Amino acid sequence: MLSIGSMWYHDSDIGSLVAAALLTSATYLVSLFTSILFYRIFFHQLTKFGFNGPLHMRTSKLWHVWHCRKSQNHLFLDDLNKKYGDFVRTGPSELTVYHPDFFKVTDGPTTQCIKSEWYDLLWPESSLLTTRDRAVHDARRRDWKVGFSPQALVYHSNKILKHLDILGDVIDDDIFAGKPSQMRDLFYWLGFDVMSDFVFSKSFGMLRTQKWHYMIIRLQRALSLLGPVSPAPWLIQIAFRAAPRVCQIGDWFEMAAWTHEQINARLETGSEKQDKPDLVHYLLEQKESVPTHERILRMRGDSLNAIVAGSEPVPIVLLGLFSELAQRPEYIKGIYQELQDVDIKDSIALAKMPNLNAAIQEALRMYPVLPTGGSRKSGKNGVTIGGVFIPPDTTLIGPRFTIQRREDCFEHAKEFIPERWTTRKELVRNAAAYNPWGTAHHSCIARVMATDMLRATTARLIYHYHFRLAPGDTGRCVLEDMKDQLAPNPGHLKLCFEAR
Repeated sequence: MLSIGSMWYHDSDIGSLVAAALLTSATYLVSLFTSILFYRIFFHQLTKFGFNGPLHMRTSKLWHVWHCRKSQNHLFLDDLNKKYGDFVRTGPSELTVYHPDFFKVTDGPTTQCIKSEWYDLLWPESSLLTTRDRAVHDARRRDWKVGFSPQALVYHSNKILKHLDILGDVIDDDIFAGKPSQMRDLFYWLGFDVMSDFVFSKSFGMLRTQKWHYMIIRLQRALSLLGPVSPAPWLIQIAFRAAPRVCQIGDWFEMAAWTHEQINARLETGSEKQDKPDLVHYLLEQKESVPTHERILRMRGDSLNAIVAGSEPVPIVLLGLFSELAQRPEYIKGIYQELQDVDIKDSIALAKMPNLNAAIQEALRMYPVLPTGGSRKSGKNGVTIGGVFIPPDTTLIGPRFTIQRREDCFEHAKEFIPERWTTRKELVRNAAAYNPWGTAHHSCIARVMATDMLRATTARLIYHYHFRLAPGDTGRCVLEDMKDQLAPNPGHLKLCFEAR
């Protein structure tokens, strides 16, 4: 830069001024970044408290982004745990904590921890999930609770059964054609069809057409961004503002625009009475008869949140569960036997089936819906986890993928053993490590609905069909090919079905 300035204004006063300005700027920037690096490496409060981790990760989160370039943050953090222990410094002011007490300490009813800056991702729009202020979050959660009341869940249960009938028709078509079923497609189509019906009373119709909806294709492309850049969410904010229509970023805005259109259409018709009210109906009924601009922004964010966050967990857990069951037919037999004397359309009856629920619990443990997500920030007084004090204003990561597979918490932790929740409870050494749906006011508000859907789908398929792994499919690709994109993006699973 200095040589360019000198060449352009050779032997002139302006050239001398430019050269001096560039030299001063370069000196300032070098001094600034050098002092930042020295502070982060040697003088930061996490250094003073003795927290270890890769030296280069103390300097910048960009190193973490590099390690996650293949979207396998869950495996990277798992390796760090093996090397550095339960408290690992993974950023300038960030700790990844693998201690089983993490969840009850950071999300318990008396916690002073708050959601981290990661949750500002959608700003200026927000949703229940991304709201960081606890008082505002609690108020918005009360609005949502109406949509998840027992009466509302009865309406939703009937919608689930309708979509399960279509799923059965698709599997019957595969049986007739003599081909294996692509379970990854089927379970994702089911999840998104059900949630769009629940939120807008408008299904994507993917199961019926057996094709991916163009908006869901865009959404999944957009979510692929979160794999590498989720450790440094400010990169996404920069991209949103610098290139809002480029590649996967444009896909995200297209999906957001689609949800905005659905909300605007509903605002025009108002909260007309519905035979089976959807989530937007309940949100429209809350408080203001004429929603304010701020409230419309919240509803847009909430609807997008419901479609994205609500559709992902069920397919993920179902893929993990059915890959494990197909490798262990004895569990299929046990579940089938206990379903003989119950109505498989009765959610209350299914909730009492020990083998069915144990298998689902074990799948939730081994295939968490948030492998590494859900970061928190310690309060002004710091926080103590497992007897270790963590200073104030520290970002905290608690990777469920590793914590729920700890051998000191679950005997034979990497094995699928549903009996640990029923007849062999000694295999659960520390239940605090099991946290599939969150804790207290940060728990998943749709967990009852999601669990009902897991039970209904599993019961329906086991009751009506024999199934096995397709030739050449080991069932291990679901986990081995999984990508961590905030929610997991599991690998493929092919099953051969046969009507009972």
